[in-house]
Amino acid sequence: MRYVCALSVALAGCTASGEEVRPPRDQLFFPTGAAVSPKQTHLFVTNANSDLTYDSGSVSVFDLAQIDDVITGWLGAKTIPPDCAQDGDHTETLMCPEELFLGVTSDSGVRIGNFATEIAVQDTDVGNGELRLIIPTRGDPSISWADWDGDRLTCRPGAEGHEQCDDDHRLSFVQNDADNISIPEEPFGAFADTAGEFAMVTHLTSGAVTLIDSPRGGNAVITDIVTGVFAPDPQTGLRGATGVAGRTPGALEDIIYVGSRSEDRVQTFTVGRPVNGASPFLLSSNYFFLDAVGTTNGQSSDTRGMAFSGSGERLYLVNRRPPSLQIFDTSLGVTGFPRNRAIGATDICRQASTLSVADSGDGERIFVSCFQDGQIYVINPEAGGSTDDIVTVGRGPYTVVAAPARKRLYVTNFLEDTVAVLDIEPGSKTRNRVVLRIGEPRLP
Repeated sequence: MRYVCALSVALAGCTASGEEVRPPRDQLFFPTGAAVSPKQTHLFVTNANSDLTYDSGSVSVFDLAQIDDVITGWLGAKTIPPDCAQDGDHTETLMCPEELFLGVTSDSGVRIGNFATEIAVQDTDVGNGELRLIIPTRGDPSISWADWDGDRLTCRPGAEGHEQCDDDHRLSFVQNDADNISIPEEPFGAFADTAGEFAMVTHLTSGAVTLIDSPRGGNAVITDIVTGVFAPDPQTGLRGATGVAGRTPGALEDIIYVGSRSEDRVQTFTVGRPVNGASPFLLSSNYFFLDAVGTTNGQSSDTRGMAFSGSGERLYLVNRRPPSLQIFDTSLGVTGFPRNRAIGATDICRQASTLSVADSGDGERIFVSCFQDGQIYVINPEAGGSTDDIVTVGRGPYTVVAAPARKRLYVTNFLEDTVAVLDIEPGSKTRNRVVLRIGEPRLP
């Protein structure tokens, strides 16, 4: 049904009303970014609107307690809620329409630009549930931000729910001034620092990095852009900044790591804040090369997802050339700087995109999404890294995030409009298996 008006516009010049092209509140459409709230109560998912059926993308909100209730009933008494069904090919999996979950949170989301990529979460009221979401959208390009009060997102004052973010909440220019410098194209990776009250966004085709000042109780604003961070790819001539992660985002003066798709190097940054209260700015710091993996030195390029261990003393990095998960010792050396020394690597799938680190009770595991193969690799980082499991999750898995306290993993399947929920509880009969698929898979 949702394609009818779009087809009519193309063939017969149909004039669609605002309601007809407004994205639905209770459906997934090309889900991409995902994030779990720090208290592990909610899951936020971006809908990229990649076929431009609607006039905007959106952010959907899932109540994780409701998801757990459905899974508990399914795994225990084999209770199947109305409109849900057992998967005929994978009998451990329950399939439910997204309306079952989004119906109760339909007013909790917001509408944003098209082609959203990731979600970074900043805790704006530490421990009390108020958050800020930072969301790069490639269509404008812009960087959306929305505040979460524990019940719903807002990005337009006075709105009643599922509103379109206003211009103040869609950042495109330094200091939000249209006469100032605009952000580069293709905003891609995102990281938010709770302690430092800032966010950083990478740019896929320019190698640039954007800094956002995001004070608690104040508006987010772009304050600095550093261009040409990485050398161009010798074959395409393109520069590219990709993954971004903070070593200790809960501590002040965090060190931020940024990877590249065009160079075999990781660049680190810190954020400078002038004593006179002027706008913060980016400070380039140390860098290191990915020269421990590859047929020859300098061949380990096209970094994608990056994440740190809970202690900040290990960096896990997904690389596409060659396909590998690389492990770096980032503990502090005698000089007070991280060692940034390669200590392990393991082969993974081609076209890996994101990763998540979680300890659900028996040590950290790294979960890597494999977009091309429709799989999640489960990696044990001990002894240099080994593959515990390879799990089929759906078509086009894009982002993988975890709620370790709930023993759950959530995967957005971009090519089929679903979210797969995996059981990651140690000792469970269904460990590392999809126990719930949210949404009806779109036909290829």
